[in-house]
Amino acid sequence: MEKEIDGIPYYQKLKTMFIEEIKNGNLKYGDKIPSERELADKFGVSRMTARHALSTLEREGFVERRVGVGTFISNRKIQWNFITVNSFTKGMEDKGLKPTTETIFAKIEKADEFLANKLNISNGEEVFSLKRLRIIDDIPVAIELSQIPYKFCLQIEEYISNKISLYQVLDEFYGLKLAKQKQYMRISLSDSVESKLLRIGNETPCLSIEGTTYDSLERPIEYYQTLARGDLIEFYSEPTNPQ
Repeated sequence: MEKEIDGIPYYQKLKTMFIEEIKNGNLKYGDKIPSERELADKFGVSRMTARHALSTLEREGFVERRVGVGTFISNRKIQWNFITVNSFTKGMEDKGLKPTTETIFAKIEKADEFLANKLNISNGEEVFSLKRLRIIDDIPVAIELSQIPYKFCLQIEEYISNKISLYQVLDEFYGLKLAKQKQYMRISLSDSVESKLLRIGNETPCLSIEGTTYDSLERPIEYYQTLARGDLIEFYSEPTNPQ
């Protein structure tokens, strides 16, 4: 049985210590951390406890193990505010990051019953569907699908490109002022196609968000689904004060 302190397994204490060191900046991307044996000797725990702590850190994306080399602090977490209605591009640029986008498809299709209900439109009504791969500093981090009633954005395919924000297009060309979102988050395992796009192992735990975006008139404008890499993305909420 693993050692406990105040009812908390020691591997959990050890894991939390490393996370705090990372968040405080004392451990940075690329830093090598002690081996299982070194951790066991330093903290007076078994190698099993040290191994459990490192394995948990690895699963949660804080460290990466390199065979024959050691264990290193992995890529820093990218913070993504999921409560503010903002374009991906602007949100990442505001953090000093380099966001790019690759379009997977952009097409007009018919809404099924589920989508029609989400967007308050008729079953079979036309929607504009845009699926994109989001990339930060040349690393793929998320797959996004946006679906919008076509009646609100006729000929939008003429304006959409990888270099312009969808929300910017909706605002500048169609006068749609997006005001709020209702969304749900859960853990989802990536399938083979998603894994290839995100450059991760098949059935890797990811953060899945789906929701609806409303305009200033309370109309549902967009139904969206996002699958983000759990090892790189850290969602947080920071609501802005109403104007």
